[in-house]
Amino acid sequence: MASVSRPPRGAAATSGMSGPAERMDVGFSSDPSPAKKGENAVRVKITRTDGKPVTGAEVNATFFMAAMPAMGMAAVRSVATLREKGSGTYEGPLQLETSGTWQVTVVVKRGGQTIASKQLSVSAAGGM
Repeated sequence: MASVSRPPRGAAATSGMSGPAERMDVGFSSDPSPAKKGENAVRVKITRTDGKPVTGAEVNATFFMAAMPAMGMAAVRSVATLREKGSGTYEGPLQLETSGTWQVTVVVKRGGQTIASKQLSVSAAGGM
């Protein structure tokens, strides 16, 4: 899990976040693990640094792979909208068109405001 935090009030306009600072841990996993070309399940566990789960949030995981013109591939994007399962856990289905390294951005919102985000790379197995 990686720790993420909200920026100070003065930085809210540039970051898309606002409100009082709050530190959160955003954990990411997939089933299968590692992810693969085709159907996957994405899970995100969100807790405050005091260990209390974050509930009532809207969570999306956006997977992006840049274009590879030399291979004749356009950029690819896939979004998983995650549903709350309890105790700060959110999960949902994801379809990946190809294997390879995906850049993933997890965004956590409450009341329309971004309260946390995390960026990571995920390698998906399987053929092109």
